[in-house]
Amino acid sequence: MSNERKINIFGPVPSRRLGQSLGINNIPPKNCTYSCIYCQIGRTKNTTFRRKSFYKPEEIKDAVDKKIKKTNRTN
Repeated sequence: MSNERKINIFGPVPSRRLGQSLGINNIPPKNCTYSCIYCQIGRTKNTTFRRKSFYKPEEIKDAVDKKIKKTNRTN
């Protein structure tokens, strides 16, 4: 991935509609327009208001494919 940034793909997590699903956080940690006191990641370090592409679509697809393969091996 470019610039050693990691796309956070998590799960599978329970889903009422689908049974299981993967979560995809395609924004680097703590790049946000808010600094919510209840955020599980902590205070925002880089408050941003401009729209920006953090990852290329191919990077996200590759990360999802890798997570699916890893999940299929463990189940």
